[in-house]
Amino acid sequence: MLKNMLNEVKLTYHIKATGPILIKQGETEDEVEKRKKNDKNSTDMVFVVDANKDVFIPGSSIRGVWRSWCEKIARTISDGVPLACDPFDDNVKKGNVNLSCSKRLENKDIITSAYDESCPICKLFGNTSTASRIRISDAYPIINSDSDVFLPVDRKNLPVRDGIGIDRFTGGVCKGPFRYQYLIGKTFKTEVQIRNFELWHLGLLGFLFRDLKDELIPIGFGKTKGLGKVKGTLKKAELIYYGFNKPNVVNNKAQIKGIGDLYNDKNNDKSSYRFDTGKSLEIDVSSTLDKTIKTALKLNDVQTNYLFNETAHFWATLKDKNPDGYFREAQKRRNQIMEGT
Repeated sequence: MLKNMLNEVKLTYHIKATGPILIKQGETEDEVEKRKKNDKNSTDMVFVVDANKDVFIPGSSIRGVWRSWCEKIARTISDGVPLACDPFDDNVKKGNVNLSCSKRLENKDIITSAYDESCPICKLFGNTSTASRIRISDAYPIINSDSDVFLPVDRKNLPVRDGIGIDRFTGGVCKGPFRYQYLIGKTFKTEVQIRNFELWHLGLLGFLFRDLKDELIPIGFGKTKGLGKVKGTLKKAELIYYGFNKPNVVNNKAQIKGIGDLYNDKNNDKSSYRFDTGKSLEIDVSSTLDKTIKTALKLNDVQTNYLFNETAHFWATLKDKNPDGYFREAQKRRNQIMEGT
């Protein structure tokens, strides 16, 4: 069922290096030595570049940081079994509540729905049994935060810093000195796509985007050394609905829904996915494009920020001094699944 396209969000997102950042080129020690031998001015660690030798931030680097932070958000409000699995825990012993969803589903005889039996983070970012809902493109530098015009950055002209490694026992130098490149002040643009979303998906990302805006989520090398400080900004979005179950738009106000309220359950398999249903949100849109089986709602930066701020309560909110939201139902289901492991 999740192969059918019902809705999606396309975001334009800016990441500004408010502090020095370094996304390292993946090299072995032998490759580093060979590079330094051929270029005496080369440093020990260099910024990653693409085939055209342009500096960029790989989408995989952004995705890894975002997933890790969403896991922290989920674990912070866990009540019982951790709400997020550990993707690297492959110990299948009975009762291991941190076991990765990929490994658990791989070793399970009967699976009604891999989506239902995955933790909330895997439902959004995917695992080996269910596809990811989110895609993040490589981020390239642009002229400034008010423009989407690409600005090539030559790695050879990046500033360089010196560093050392500290022995945790003696407090002395155990490695170095070594030299590494860094970048500061540049703004990178990436495109984010969330397909077949539930409203709580956007809500969870809403918490992530708030923390990125507050410069709480570092990226790249040297996070404990003060490197990696970035600020994220939502610029614009496009909400797309496919099929004949279109959002109701009146006077540039649209009523949006998640996939659970859009799917026509002809095959009687909707219940196996346990989608969050009965939720909707009214938002302002800048324009609407209706093409029979595709409706596109365009949002400016203010409307886009409103979308993610208002959907945040679908993931978690404080109600009558008690936390509430989709995570409550997700926690209940996660406890049931792990008890049966």
